Amino acid sequence: MELAVEHSGVMGIAAINRWRARKAYEEVRANYIPQLTVGSGLGYSYGFPLTLEGSAPSVVNFNTLNSLFNVPLQKYVKAAKIDWGATSLDVQDKRNAVILDAALSYAQLAQLSKKIETLNEAQKVAEKAQFVSQQRQQQGVDSKLDVTRSELLAARIRLRIAEAEGQSDVLRQHLAALVGVPADSITLDAASVPEMPSISQDDDLAKVAVENSLAVKQAQQKTAAAKLRAEGERQATKLPTADFASQYAYLAKYNNYDNYFKNYTANNLAVGLNIRFPFFNAVQKAKAEEAKADAMLAAKQEDITREKVREDALQLQRSLRQLAAARDVAKLEWQVSQGDLESVKGRLQTGEANTRDELNAQLDTDNKYAGYLDAEFELSRAELQLLRMTGELESWAMK
Repeated sequence: MELAVEHSGVMGIAAINRWRARKAYEEVRANYIPQLTVGSGLGYSYGFPLTLEGSAPSVVNFNTLNSLFNVPLQKYVKAAKIDWGATSLDVQDKRNAVILDAALSYAQLAQLSKKIETLNEAQKVAEKAQFVSQQRQQQGVDSKLDVTRSELLAARIRLRIAEAEGQSDVLRQHLAALVGVPADSITLDAASVPEMPSISQDDDLAKVAVENSLAVKQAQQKTAAAKLRAEGERQATKLPTADFASQYAYLAKYNNYDNYFKNYTANNLAVGLNIRFPFFNAVQKAKAEEAKADAMLAAKQEDITREKVREDALQLQRSLRQLAAARDVAKLEWQVSQGDLESVKGRLQTGEANTRDELNAQLDTDNKYAGYLDAEFELSRAELQLLRMTGELESWAMK
């Protein structure tokens, strides 16, 4: 689990997004910090000294600007900070997703190893049964159809082995990529998987899932950020803003300042407040309505996310009962097939059964055991998914 989290590319992307959100917050907050620019407007003047791109020609100039009073900006800063906090939740959510992926891959790989071992034993039995049918056909006891049936049974087992081995190879490579080790170096230890906690059908796990859902918490923060931005845009249509600004410029005589200005001086400084009162701004008003719509959409998305988490958790919780029953049925079928096998062996000694009957009973036992392994894994998959939704996955996986 620790290797999977450490080497996960998904986790890396989430961490970069968190870093990016932090810088976006710092960008908005920096409007309160004086911004200093140093430049020059060197140029030749003939006649009255005109401006160059809005600035008087100067040897060197210094300019500073920072926000002093801006209520909408305060809202934007708070919204950006909330967005930054939401990315931390996203990192944790991606961490849980990686842990779930690694746990499921490991558990399924262990299950497939047992299944392949069982199917290989079944294949040996099927091949032996096929040989017996061929011998019985030569002796005139079995028909061609009996031989074909034994061949079909052996072919089906080969197909299941090919499917299981292919799935196992893909899973092993996937798990190797997750933990950052060569695929052939992975050694399975089924006993290392912690025991699943008991889950009661009487507990309100849907409520627990909603309370602990990182997706719901992210949606809530997105709604809060959108509402702050909408409030900021609305206030921008009616509240004044004030910026502190200063400018220094060193003016040269070759720009004719001394000819056209009575009190020319080389050193010039201006310091003051730039106060703006919004009177009529149709663009800003439309922007405020757009931000209001975004806030409403975020609130609706939050409701949808909450309901989806509640429904998914309830569906998983209820499915555990069905999957547990299916697992129990598969286990009982396997146990019954074991009993049938023992019965056939007993009848074989009394002459009431033949070798083919024993082989068929052994094949049925192996198939039932493979089905039991599949049912056991499906139950484990649902339990792990529910643990993730209730926020208990990491504590279980890191035991």
